[in-house]
Amino acid sequence: MIAGSLSASAPMSWAQTADEQAVPYRREVMEQALATRQQYELYGIRFDIDQAVIQPASAPLLDDIARAMANLPEWRLRIVGHTDTTGVRERNQALSLERAEAIKAALVQRGVDAGRLTASGAGQDRPVATNDTAQGRALNRRVELVRYTVSPEAQRLLRAMSDYVARQEQVSFDYDATFEIVTEAGQKLGLASSGTVALRRPDRVRATRQGGFADIEMVFDSRTFTLLGRNVNAYMQVQAAGTVDQLVDQLRERYHRPLPAADLLVSNPYDALMSEVFDSKDVGSGVIGGVECDWLAFRTEEVDWQIWIAQGERPYPVRYVITTKGLPNAPQYTIQLRNWRTGTDVATTDFTFQPPAGATSITLEQARERVSELPAHFRRGGRQP
Repeated sequence: MIAGSLSASAPMSWAQTADEQAVPYRREVMEQALATRQQYELYGIRFDIDQAVIQPASAPLLDDIARAMANLPEWRLRIVGHTDTTGVRERNQALSLERAEAIKAALVQRGVDAGRLTASGAGQDRPVATNDTAQGRALNRRVELVRYTVSPEAQRLLRAMSDYVARQEQVSFDYDATFEIVTEAGQKLGLASSGTVALRRPDRVRATRQGGFADIEMVFDSRTFTLLGRNVNAYMQVQAAGTVDQLVDQLRERYHRPLPAADLLVSNPYDALMSEVFDSKDVGSGVIGGVECDWLAFRTEEVDWQIWIAQGERPYPVRYVITTKGLPNAPQYTIQLRNWRTGTDVATTDFTFQPPAGATSITLEQARERVSELPAHFRRGGRQP
């Protein structure tokens, strides 16, 4: 991490060197940026080369951060280390975390409660400038300060939703979803779809999705997962013995085909949702489809997400929005649930699969091409519509 600007405005000019940007630094600017934008790109904390040893010249900046934390005792601060692309990615990742932890330790030594600080390393994966020039690399070697909050009420409401959903042995609902695609020109396009989900714990699920480009059905009977493309009359099957929880992980990690609202369907939604969360907010209330909801917002390093939960004795999820921060223009995935039913209100569902007349059995590789939810012109390298 080398010196740089502490401007609270838009990303800095790549033509400036990090030392030139260090000139306008003022503690008041840093505090204002954290108060208004909750985020600040910090330059000027220097380390020994390829080490997490803070050089003595960095003491004034550390003093300023500690003083700000003392003056604003309600603040919590996340310290995120960043590197340029020089060296090996794995080493950069580890070094960025080590340096963030060193800064945290230095602030604790200055009297900041360790419970108000967290440390994280982003390595080289979130540049703010080009890595093709010395100036750009200097800008990428930085410390990001993120002010965050922890809302016990938001966590309580999310826990209540999780416990309620987990208790339901049978669940069904309809949904509408929008998946945003960002073109190379920076234009956001929303792929809209609708579908149904029926779940019987611990090991049965049937889900459908109909959109402008695909008509898909997924069936799991505790032993076999089937993916059917109704619009191409072809299906793929793989062995997937286990629970719905195990299926969710397998579909996401191995086949890159997540179930609709997957994080909300597992046996412990709270743990699945809160993994890696550092910021939580109880935003207030809202009304969606005539249902009064509690509105909660959460942040992780990679994504921000929001959830609206029905108020009352049935705190079911009504809307779930995920924003991917690491991609240009921060595309979102939104799913809105309706016609929520549980127990005896759930219509009888057959979780066995019977191929439609004339349907063709295809391989996994063929399914990736033929049973896709994205048309070819939306895929990287595809032709524009």
